Amino acid sequence: MARTASPSSSRTPARRAAAGRGRPDTNGAGVPGILAELLALGESRGWVVSCYQKLEPADRAGEKYRIKLKNRLRRAAERLDILGFTRADREAVVGALDRIETFFRYPSNLSGGRGIAVFAADGFFRAVALPYVLKSRVMVDRTPVVGELVALTEAGSRLLAAVADRRSARFFDVGLESVVELDGIAAPDTTRPRRFHPERGAAPGVGEYRFHNRIREERHRHFAYVAEAVAEHLRSTHFDGLVIGGVGVDASALLPHLGPALGARVLGVLRLAPRTASAAEIRDRAMELLADAALRASAQGVAELVSLRGTGWAVESVEPTLRALARGQVRTLIVDADAEVPGYRCSGSGRLTEVPSGGRGEGETLPIADLLDDAIEDALRQRARVAVVRGDEARRFDRLGGILRFRTTR
Repeated sequence: MARTASPSSSRTPARRAAAGRGRPDTNGAGVPGILAELLALGESRGWVVSCYQKLEPADRAGEKYRIKLKNRLRRAAERLDILGFTRADREAVVGALDRIETFFRYPSNLSGGRGIAVFAADGFFRAVALPYVLKSRVMVDRTPVVGELVALTEAGSRLLAAVADRRSARFFDVGLESVVELDGIAAPDTTRPRRFHPERGAAPGVGEYRFHNRIREERHRHFAYVAEAVAEHLRSTHFDGLVIGGVGVDASALLPHLGPALGARVLGVLRLAPRTASAAEIRDRAMELLADAALRASAQGVAELVSLRGTGWAVESVEPTLRALARGQVRTLIVDADAEVPGYRCSGSGRLTEVPSGGRGEGETLPIADLLDDAIEDALRQRARVAVVRGDEARRFDRLGGILRFRTTR
């Protein structure tokens, strides 16, 4: 991979962390803290290996992720000679690759999300759990490849979780690396749920309708009160999304009381026991909904790409998309998760190209292991949205595509 421009650098050395057993070493800082440390690292540690690994349920089944990761690490090591690394640099990079492979041997390191980012260099190792990862990739560069962390931080992932049953409600402030339980509420003067018994001497069934109707009214008043509390939390504090939950089929009972505006901010519904659910469970389940929302958005990106064919507002296939990306023209980059396209980066212009001749007049063409990995980073630096898809959605376009910010005649 060609050198990635780093927003800043510093000579302050980072503390060493060894890969091995235990949870990802985030120094208690979470994604923003790790990102700040990586940006400050700059080029002070020499060559840095950046590894983003998807850990979806399908990836974890049978430890499929380990097989694919080992192949990616091996290919990265094999390309060091092709890229002209010196012996000392090659040994440093191979050592970093080995530490990353060791880290992934222990399942206890991989909890906390559906993805993980690992950064390794000479005397430096950091890992941070993520709610999701765009695409599994391994990159070697002079600076840490942090575009995905920047995009995740800027996009905002602070959620309000509201879980309620018919008598109470709990609220949680859920972030990428923490969860805080807020003040909850309980419904006042509620009728205790119990089997109906007619009054002494009354005919069977007399008063049963009023009894159950009173319970229904209390339930609806309670959820209306909870909805007002949700609205107040959203007005008083900035949240990027809303998650609701409850028991079984009643998990979505709060949704009709939220109204259209608040309902549009709901990422999903959790089915759980509100009174006994732990804060950690709420966070993990909320992050899963955040990952599911990202997958849905990616599928919508493919649908938009297909609908814009022939209008001049979309490009498709590798080379046309890379040219549009070099012009800063891409609003949404669509990537096939399973495709691999070797290519080159022009040293003069920084443009990515599939063939060496594509960079004539733009400086020397430097070999790239996978153009799609670098295209993702270029798009993230331009603050474009990146949609990575696989399966049926990926078969609807040719490996790489883009929805454009503007049209051009060039």
